[in-house]
Amino acid sequence: MFLQNFLVALPLFCIIGLGYVFARFKVVSIEIGNALSKFSFTVIIPILLFRLMSDLPKLPAPNWLIGVAFFGSCFIVFAIGYFIGRKFLHLDRDGQTIFGMAGVFSNNIQLGVPLAISLLGKESLPSIAVIFSLNGFLMWTLATIAIELGRNKNPSLLKTFIKGTSATIRNPIVIGIVLGAVWGLTRLTLPAPAQKAVDLLANSAAPIALFAVGVGLTQYRITSNLRITSAVTILKLGVQPFVVMVLCHLIGLNLEETIAACLLACLPVGVNVYIMSQEFHTMQGETANALLITTALASFTVPMTLTIFGLT
Repeated sequence: MFLQNFLVALPLFCIIGLGYVFARFKVVSIEIGNALSKFSFTVIIPILLFRLMSDLPKLPAPNWLIGVAFFGSCFIVFAIGYFIGRKFLHLDRDGQTIFGMAGVFSNNIQLGVPLAISLLGKESLPSIAVIFSLNGFLMWTLATIAIELGRNKNPSLLKTFIKGTSATIRNPIVIGIVLGAVWGLTRLTLPAPAQKAVDLLANSAAPIALFAVGVGLTQYRITSNLRITSAVTILKLGVQPFVVMVLCHLIGLNLEETIAACLLACLPVGVNVYIMSQEFHTMQGETANALLITTALASFTVPMTLTIFGLT
């Protein structure tokens, strides 16, 4: 089972490695990688999700309890990380927040979408769409509230919630999901030229997004503070998948939903955590380390975790 999962995931991680090698040898520049990443996030991945979600009426209705399992694990592991950061790593409150977020904020879009489709098929789409549509909003809101609570004894939680909701509504990923679902409900079909254009762009989403991830990784270097990085890696690649699996079983999700939730929990640290560290001026080096190391390890840990959990 491990070999089967590994061989399915390996080509995707090879594309990441290819992007890394091309950037390291200056065949492509960081600016090109950033442009590809922006293009994948704002154009081709939303179009891919639009195409997939337009088939939603043909698929089983999503079980929204998968969101309870996945985001429940995020809150639990975040609390564990926050405690470890304070008690054992002696981080300040901002550092504790970023450390906790690194343990739960996955690279769901650039890596999660291609992996889920390759390993699980489009039948998993209703389940993963629930997580994709809420992930950015909930994680950024959680981080912002935690930072404000640490800095300000009377934070404006309502203002933070409104700001997070506004950002979610304008998120291209959410727009692609919503428009695709609405279009699917109409039972209409696109004109042939438009459908062909959608197909061409959607088919390019996975390789472009993954190549951009590889290029982007060259911006980060292994530095000191490997103790913190190692703790993040254990939380992200080990503890969170385990907590998700336990919650899935407690809630009573079926096998397909459990696999989808665990797969997304197995993913490496997302670049949003590094953006958070820059936004709040803390843990930049440690977060960059975690992003690089967890992405490199994920090619082995993702199929290994699914196999250990008996999820195939």
